[in-house]
Amino acid sequence: MHKFMTGGILLGLLACMLLAGCNGECPLFPSNRGSVAVPPPEPPATLPPVVRAQPPQPMEEVPQPQQPPVALPPAPPPVSVPPAVAAAIQDLGDKYPGLFTFDKNKGLFRFNADITFDSGSSVVKPDAKAALTKLAEILSGDQTKNRTMTIVGFTDSDQVVKPATIDHLKRLGKPASNQGLSEARAEAVAAVLKAGGVEGKRMTARGEGEASPVADNSTPAGKARNRRVEIYLVPTEAGRG
Repeated sequence: MHKFMTGGILLGLLACMLLAGCNGECPLFPSNRGSVAVPPPEPPATLPPVVRAQPPQPMEEVPQPQQPPVALPPAPPPVSVPPAVAAAIQDLGDKYPGLFTFDKNKGLFRFNADITFDSGSSVVKPDAKAALTKLAEILSGDQTKNRTMTIVGFTDSDQVVKPATIDHLKRLGKPASNQGLSEARAEAVAAVLKAGGVEGKRMTARGEGEASPVADNSTPAGKARNRRVEIYLVPTEAGRG
């Protein structure tokens, strides 16, 4: 029985190989080595080229239109006092030496307060009053009617301490201080000029106290220079034309 089975198997294999021509692969007895088709590997994906960022290019400056320089009007030259008026003032100064100085180019009078007033008083002395009255006649003439007058009083740095000066300022309704004394003296000069013929509307009086010294207050001579009354002749717009 065993020999029969073995012989049958061999005959079956031989018949299969002859009939099928399968090169050893019999359809009746397939082998376990069936080949599996492996697909070829895909080529690597092509990456896009790397684009390097370019540095920012500087922006081209657009030329700005040049603005023409602004032409400033020339400063008006100082208006000096007419020669005839300057000569009359010079004659007045010669008659009252030491009372005042005059700058004809600036139109500035500077009165010495120690000669114009007694110490601590705003009452104009007789000689100073006579000179101011003469000055009023000059400043009322046709050649100076186009000018206004600013009258400013100044003091030294010493404080007002005299009882007579304090009482005098209180009677005038002024503060008992250098400010009050400077105001009272400026107004006294304006009153004398008005009495001599200068229109009140052409004058402005004010006091500056110890402000704006022209000399050192640490010396007697400097203090004497700082005690003063100044008169500025200011041309009106009509006078500048």
